Amino acid sequence: MDKLTLGEIAQLEELTGQSITAMSDESAPKGKFLAAIAWLAKKREDPTFTLAQAEAMTLEEVNGVLKVVSPKGKKS
Repeated sequence: MDKLTLGEIAQLEELTGQSITAMSDESAPKGKFLAAIAWLAKKREDPTFTLAQAEAMTLEEVNGVLKVVSPKGKKS
């Protein structure tokens, strides 16, 4: 998240209809956020990557793109 540009944050907020601060709100929906973040990350590698492709990703795939570390210290 710290590597997002201000433009990417604006896109994220536009796509989700929520402020970036809603990511830390446990009760806020996360599906749109995760899809948008995955789309932004993959788009850096492949400018042709679409939001629809990000929305079709599994949580495991999104975690891999975002390099999420599990509590056991292993990448998900």
